[in-house]
Amino acid sequence: MLQQTTVEAVKPYFRKFLSKWPTIQDLAKSNINDVMDMWSGLGYYSRAKNIHKSSHIIIKNYNGKFPNKYDELIKLPGIGPYTAGAILTIAFNKDAVVIDANIERILLRLNGILLPIKDVKKELRELASTLNPEKRIGDYVQALMDIGSKICKPKNPNCSICPIKSNCKSIQNDLTELIPLKDKVKVRPIKEAELFWIVSNNDKIFLRRRSLSGLLPGMLEFPSSEWISTNKKRKSIAFPFSGKWESIPGKITHTFSHFELSLKVYTFRGIDQDSLNGLWENKENLNKIGLPSLMRKVYRHVLSKEGIRFEK
Repeated sequence: MLQQTTVEAVKPYFRKFLSKWPTIQDLAKSNINDVMDMWSGLGYYSRAKNIHKSSHIIIKNYNGKFPNKYDELIKLPGIGPYTAGAILTIAFNKDAVVIDANIERILLRLNGILLPIKDVKKELRELASTLNPEKRIGDYVQALMDIGSKICKPKNPNCSICPIKSNCKSIQNDLTELIPLKDKVKVRPIKEAELFWIVSNNDKIFLRRRSLSGLLPGMLEFPSSEWISTNKKRKSIAFPFSGKWESIPGKITHTFSHFELSLKVYTFRGIDQDSLNGLWENKENLNKIGLPSLMRKVYRHVLSKEGIRFEK
């Protein structure tokens, strides 16, 4: 859960997740759709799929016991070198290299390395390995993570209280604010789509579940057209069925890791519920079901036009 996500954002999800599935056995018995719904709003949904897949592998191949060897951990879905190292050191107190963004920054500043992180990945792993202590490596790794997040911050680091400042070449050479050396910011491409807000003759809203592959895998959504780049011209709007569609004022924008999405919403009202296969939900319940952040933006935007507002 902490991959690409802050501790504060993760806390409520972590508690709910462990409350519902306290053991690997419980998780392996669960339905993937329930796991995806529990994850809604946390983002990077492939992580939820990988956790579910891993639980099955651990039950089948390791008799329900979490593996504690690097070569076994790295084979589990979604576990790369960093997560494998973190599990080995923190959970099993075994020697391993652990480098996240915080630790990378500490190593760069500690050694006064005035180069972009991407150019010295290998060297940083070698440095990290030489610094590992023989005892309490789990505490050591977590201490570095805390120093990186609370003291050796990307901006305005609090060097005066840093417990390792006496060894820091960046402080000695007045390089702290220059390290890490910044890469040029890449401009995210923009994609556009039309989203379809479909209201039944019983005043319920239509949703469907996305494919388990691609973005927002397995999540509930309001249907939309294909998300295409703004440099491609769409011939016409691909409404899901013919009829009297009306546009809703305004646009909805959402930022993904690699692009920006802009949505224009169209609504159709009064359709027979039996004519579409999916889920029909009361407007008042939309904030209670497992919807990703993008879809939450959609219903808040649409319902605000009707005078209905939900707390964020």
